[in-house]
Order: sequence, then C-alpha cells, then structure tokens
Amino acid sequence: MPGADQTSLDVTTDTIYKGALTIRQPRSGYRFAIDALLLANFVRVKEGQLVVDLGTGVGIVALTLAWRMGQGRVFAVEIQPRLAQCARMNAEANPAGSLVEILEMDWSKITRESIGAPADHVVCNPPYRRLGTGRISPNQEEALARHELAGSLTSAAQAATRLLAPGGCFSVIYPAVRLADLIRVMKKYNLEPKRMRLVHSRPGDNARLAMIEAKLGGGEELNVYPPLYIYEAGKVYSAEVEAILAGEYINKSK
Repeated sequence: MPGADQTSLDVTTDTIYKGALTIRQPRSGYRFAIDALLLANFVRVKEGQLVVDLGTGVGIVALTLAWRMGQGRVFAVEIQPRLAQCARMNAEANPAGSLVEILEMDWSKITRESIGAPADHVVCNPPYRRLGTGRISPNQEEALARHELAGSLTSAAQAATRLLAPGGCFSVIYPAVRLADLIRVMKKYNLEPKRMRLVHSRPGDNARLAMIEAKLGGGEELNVYPPLYIYEAGKVYSAEVEAILAGEYINKSK
C-alpha cells in the first residue's frame, strides 16, 4: 500500500492537543486510545535526539515527540500497511512530520543500520495480551495491536537493546497486572528500570497501566512517581489528564 493516496483509504480526520496535530486514522479497525497520549507525555526527549517508535500505529507517539522536540529525528516503525499509510499521511499533514520517517517493517528486523546511528530513545506501546488469552478480534488490525501475534514485549526489548546507544532509554506502557513480566524482560536485556508511574482509573482503584523508562546498562535504582488518575469522578477527566489531552506538557515524573 505504500504510495496510496488518502482517497483509497476509509479514514476519519481528527485533531489532538487543541488542534495542534491533525490525525487521520481508519474509520473502522484499529484507532488510537488514550494510552498513546499518556506514553507520549511520560517519555522524556530532548531537542535533536534520535528516537524510534516501535509499533507506531497511525503515528500518534512519533508525531507528538517530534512536535515536542522541534529538532531531531523520529523513526516510526509499523508492520501493518494501512496503519503505516495513515502514519505517512499524518507526517505529511503536520509540520512536525518533517522530522518523522515511517519504516513499514517488522520491528524484530530493525537494526542500527536501518536508522543510520544509535538511538537515544526507543518507545513502545506493545500488544498487551499473550497468545491464548482473551478473545482475538476478527479484525486483523485490532488483533495485531492487542495480541502478541507479530510483536511482543520481548521482541521490543530485544530491538531496543540493538538500537540504543549506551545509556539510551527505553520507555513502555504496559498492563499493571503484567508489571513483573515487564521488569523481568527489561532486566534480561540489560535495560534497567529507572522511572515508573502507575496509571489508575480513579483514586482507590487498582492500577491499570504501568509506564516505565529503562536505561541500557543503567544502575539499579528505580524512582516510583505519584500515580496518575484518569478520572476524578464518574467519567470526568482529572485535571492532569485534561492538561495532557490539551497538549500542555506537565510531566511530573522528573
């Protein structure tokens, strides 16, 4: 599908961050969720860095990081042709997209040669469900995004270890119930967890998601930050989440 124009795809055009970024995504099938925006807010990047987004989908995290960085390079890796094409359209539709290059490939195949230099930061929102757990969606895009059919936490960690410069960072968002697996896999591939923040639906609820930044070859010291609550009451977003959705970078986990 590379080279297809927008008219060949059934997409919606949406905006995020109060209109700062325009996003085209499939009308049906995979559509981005709030976890992508939470991860993009959690990740610490600096102007001029080289960043790799594994499993970019339609490019939400990649474009957000490029928008925040202002200068640098973001390689957005996506195996699914229709999502990769949406990511290309999104890169073309946004000024920050000039920093983003879409690589339509399996992230298990990516090397430093693919991106031209060691990466400063690798980010990933990997499929959450193991094979054999939960119902696999009949929609292929949704199935690949949610189940470990063509990518997994382990293969993402392996890719990060291949790509990162010494001391480079790997940031992931993952289900809190699989936090032990996440830490085990990171440490297995010499990715030492350094920062962690848990995401809860509301105060008093168990954590739903865990966001971790690990450092390649880092020392054993993990900073656990205050929890992030999605809602204040009912379906009313918390003030912090409202700010994140508005594009106000208020990352408190520093």
